[in-house]
Amino acid sequence: MKSRKQYLKEIATLCAEIGPEDGINPRTLFHKSARKKTDRKAYQVCKQAAKTLNMVISLEPLLRELRVGSVEPDPDSSHLLVYVEPSTPHQILDEHQVLEALQQTSGHLRSAVARAINRKRAPQLSFRFTPEVAPQ
Repeated sequence: MKSRKQYLKEIATLCAEIGPEDGINPRTLFHKSARKKTDRKAYQVCKQAAKTLNMVISLEPLLRELRVGSVEPDPDSSHLLVYVEPSTPHQILDEHQVLEALQQTSGHLRSAVARAINRKRAPQLSFRFTPEVAPQ
């Protein structure tokens, strides 16, 4: 796997002058901010948040039938998007009721995440319900 520097050198040798027709925006080619991706720490926070939320949700009477499917970070990790799904594959739950119950307990869930992660500010939590679709 080539590093970014090697890749840029190779592109520079192939072209007399880098232009938009090369498929690369010359304005952002050498900018470090153009390469900004979600970093390792953000995914580490997501993993910790998912583990904590699974434990806390299993203790809540309203949310026992749910589990955390995945957690996605914002680029600055100030906001986490949490996907929840039924804990058993063929369980049918009302999406509106599930999201309402999650919204009611979001403060408690956020404080649990804040205790689990080691950050100055706890991230805001948003929830999406992904119902399991039974194969036909």
